Amino acid sequence: MSKKKINPITLARILIILQLACICISTAAASVSEVLIYLTFISSAQLRRRVLDVLRQPMVVMTLALWAMVGIGTLYSAAPFADAFDTWGSWRKCLLLPLAAAVFDVPAWKKQFLNIFIGLMVIGALLSFASSLFNFQIASKFVIGIVIANHATQAIFFSVAAFACLTLIAFTQVTRAWMYWVAAAILMANIILITPGRSGYLSFIVFIILLAYWKTKGTTRMIALPLITAGVVLLLMLSPTSRDRIQMGVDEIGTYETAPEITSIGIRITFWKNTLSILEKLEHPLIGYGTDGFKVPYAAQVEGGNGWQAVKSTDPHNQYLKILVEYGALGLIIFLGFIASFFRQSVSPPFYYLGIGLLMAWSVTSLFNGHFGTFHEGRLFFLWCGVMLANQKSNLPQT
Repeated sequence: MSKKKINPITLARILIILQLACICISTAAASVSEVLIYLTFISSAQLRRRVLDVLRQPMVVMTLALWAMVGIGTLYSAAPFADAFDTWGSWRKCLLLPLAAAVFDVPAWKKQFLNIFIGLMVIGALLSFASSLFNFQIASKFVIGIVIANHATQAIFFSVAAFACLTLIAFTQVTRAWMYWVAAAILMANIILITPGRSGYLSFIVFIILLAYWKTKGTTRMIALPLITAGVVLLLMLSPTSRDRIQMGVDEIGTYETAPEITSIGIRITFWKNTLSILEKLEHPLIGYGTDGFKVPYAAQVEGGNGWQAVKSTDPHNQYLKILVEYGALGLIIFLGFIASFFRQSVSPPFYYLGIGLLMAWSVTSLFNGHFGTFHEGRLFFLWCGVMLANQKSNLPQT
């Protein structure tokens, strides 16, 4: 009696959803599941045809162009070749986007992806509440209240899940809408009351502004946008956790030059000032210092300095500045073209809003971080946009 073979398209979808879960739990598990995804696509002719089919989609073209830019940058990098090559390898996360786009061209599976992510984040938020309330660590690597990577990543992930709930409520006829309202409330309460992540606060504000913009028109929009934004900021300021975290950032801005110890905001401002000085004397303004090359001119820039202001760095905590230093003006044009390409995807709401919302949030938070390139946020971005913005009408068989 012959065993029925698993459909490779279904298997690929399951593995991509598994990858989504793994990045929330373990970097090692995420790496293993990623390898399984690659092997599944390599071993299936049907999946390979699907990948070829999505190569015409704008976001896929520009994502591969971005990955190619990082690869080419290894050939002329000011950093040791081994370091540059390792960095290019870390950008393999780009490949998750075309693979996800190749198999998530069915709305039902997009919703499955969303529901599983929302469910995982709600469980995470409840565990976070329990950890904080009963004063225990979920695992030795986490501080109290944190269950996903770190406070910044957790806040961002929870804000994405809350945004997904609100978008589904606003733009679809969901069954059991109350469940999404409850999920959104749990997630937003955790962001405001428990998880002290300023990147999460910022992304949440971006999401709310976008939802208000998409849902309103004309005069209503002009009134709603500032009122809703002010309301979200007020909520953040009413909570001791978020208020103290925001106030700490404001205080660090004012005292960064005289602070005796390194601070989150102070070191960022120092990075940015030094990076601007590097850009003023950039040796190769068109192509930059190459992949992982930022650390070379930065080390020279702070050489001879004293205290924490002279700390060496591989990242200015600004995605755009890093692109400029490492890949020059041509690199920045490619990166901006990469961002613009997502707007050209032919997919209808709510999936278009879900994909563009994440893109906009990452574009804003990357003024203060490098979220397109980080392990957790980067993988979530390429998986999420690959799934949400995949064209829904493939000319290949739907399964």
